[in-house]
Amino acid sequence: MRWSRRAALWCGLLLSAVVAADADTQFAKRLDPTDFRSRIELRNRFQETQRDGLRNVLTPRLEYAVSKGFALRLELPVVVHDARNPGVSTQGGMGDVALRASFRVLRTESIALVAGTEFFFNTATDTFLGSAHRSIGPFAFMSINAPSVRSTLFPFVQSVHSVGTAAGRDPVSYTLARLFVLTRWPAQWYSAAETAIYINHEHSGRAGSTLELEAGRFLNKHVALWARPGIGAWGNEVPIVYKWNLEIGVRYLFD
Repeated sequence: MRWSRRAALWCGLLLSAVVAADADTQFAKRLDPTDFRSRIELRNRFQETQRDGLRNVLTPRLEYAVSKGFALRLELPVVVHDARNPGVSTQGGMGDVALRASFRVLRTESIALVAGTEFFFNTATDTFLGSAHRSIGPFAFMSINAPSVRSTLFPFVQSVHSVGTAAGRDPVSYTLARLFVLTRWPAQWYSAAETAIYINHEHSGRAGSTLELEAGRFLNKHVALWARPGIGAWGNEVPIVYKWNLEIGVRYLFD
């Protein structure tokens, strides 16, 4: 009888471990942007710019997984900009629409590689709400799994350049290098840290950096919520680098 109880206990522990491992695997897949699946998101970013203005960007995002190896993403930002200048009124309206095409080039058990191109359209309804340029930004990023620490690394690089020149506005030309490190926790929680470096080729190669932290949780297999504060680490002369930022968002994933 004693051995039977022990055997039942060990079987129960083993079954619990298998179930937990499978749940963690499914959780990891849902957090992995290289594991293409259709999703909708709504994210809101509130930030202070380098010129002491306040900017709020509400962005609906739709990502459609055409196949396991190809996805399209559309962003439709709505921007409110307060220059906090007595001579300039608060502006609000549509920002620059972005369309991204992503291809998964490689996938193994531990790494994946995605490459693609992002298109930015000068759809902003006011000068302060967009770049006033059409731009193109080829990119590539990797997913590197570190299961021993329940984490995944996502190094990312993108080069964005304007197509044509708008009168009175500087051309867009910068390179973005970013490292996003994500850690999974029990009860469907996760945390992340991201550092980004921007090199502005239109201003003698001046560079700037931001640092953001994120905490999020899956409420169920479809819905996730997150909060993401950030600061401009250095490079005050680079316009794209903010002073501080706070993002909150909700995501729904389809199966």
